[in-house]
Amino acid sequence: MRKLALLLASLLIIANGCVISPRRSVGSTTGSGGSNSEFSVSANPTSQIVTAGGSATYTISVSALNGFTGTVSLSASSSSSTIVASFDTPTITGGSGSAVLTASTTSATPAGSTTITVTARDSSNNNVSQNVAVTASVQAAASPANAIMSAEIAVAPTGCVSTLAGSTAQRVSFPVSPAKGFAAAFSVTPSSSAMDAALGFFAPPSSNQPSLSSLINFSPDGVIHVRNGDSLISSAVPYTAGETLRFRLVENLPATTYSLFVTPPGSAEIPLATDLQVPSGQRGATTLGGWGQLVHAPAGATLAVCNFSLQ
Repeated sequence: MRKLALLLASLLIIANGCVISPRRSVGSTTGSGGSNSEFSVSANPTSQIVTAGGSATYTISVSALNGFTGTVSLSASSSSSTIVASFDTPTITGGSGSAVLTASTTSATPAGSTTITVTARDSSNNNVSQNVAVTASVQAAASPANAIMSAEIAVAPTGCVSTLAGSTAQRVSFPVSPAKGFAAAFSVTPSSSAMDAALGFFAPPSSNQPSLSSLINFSPDGVIHVRNGDSLISSAVPYTAGETLRFRLVENLPATTYSLFVTPPGSAEIPLATDLQVPSGQRGATTLGGWGQLVHAPAGATLAVCNFSLQ
């Protein structure tokens, strides 16, 4: 009779659409992301050229993996005791974000390549960390302002100087002969077709932080602008993201004028400016301290100047 009662009860439950499952235990989880949460770390750019006494900047980005939402602390170590690495913010919250790493040199920093290792560590678990390395290629400081090149040509080391939007002006120093002016040639590659970026020269420092006296502007309207005195004028020559342009520039220091030419890929040389006035920051200068570039926007954009030569 007992077995019959159980059988009838089972049939009644099934008939009413109910199913009784075996009991199982469900474990609880705590924390933001759990012990298996991770993150990745990257750098842009991974290499910069910097003149002794100057600084270079890199953007360090942290990306969340597996739902990580914790806080990441950043630290950096340099293979050279004469290069100091620092961050604009030492922590990244919420699992993802970025910080600017600045590598500061001194006039005593020797020329050569220095590796800076960045460590990103989970603030709540010191056993979870990721590393990324960047390189600072240090060049010797500029020659004295009254130096005259014994040879008629000085060629900067081959390679590129890449500047990220929002970073400080990048500078590469050189000596020049003031009596004859100079001619320069270089290649430029913008990463965006809507840049706000400037290229130009530094006059000999009248202060510890001389400003960039720009001649070329990559405008947000996708057109190259050139400097005429203290005003920018459109050259009507467009530029494209990822396209490398070859520039040739001739500057007459005594006359305070310059001429500029560009060669787009697969095209003939185009004159951008002929005997335009240099900016007021260069007028009266008997020599220039170096060339440089500054990128304002858009966020994440870079401007790369390669194979700069001077004669």
